Amino acid sequence: MTRQLLVLGILALTGACTTEHRTVVVSAADPCTSYGFTASSADYIRCQQMIAAQRRAGRVVVGYSEAAIIADSQAACVSYGVPRGSAQFDRCVQDEFAARRPG
Repeated sequence: MTRQLLVLGILALTGACTTEHRTVVVSAADPCTSYGFTASSADYIRCQQMIAAQRRAGRVVVGYSEAAIIADSQAACVSYGVPRGSAQFDRCVQDEFAARRPG
């Protein structure tokens, strides 16, 4: 009986020393990483949340001017934290424009 308790005690102590490892997989189509954010960073998470909110709002109605769509797309990219004047900002505006364009 004591031997069983000793073995169980050792197993419990060994189990308490284990660590958890997580792997974050980012797809190549992930817009936030293509805008320069590091996966799992606070800025990346905020970017993901903002994009999800924008996508839930849906596309604009037919007749909404292209200039208005571009302005909305630029404002969205600024809200994601993508720096203006960068290649990532241009990519972001293109992605947002495509997501907002009717049709």
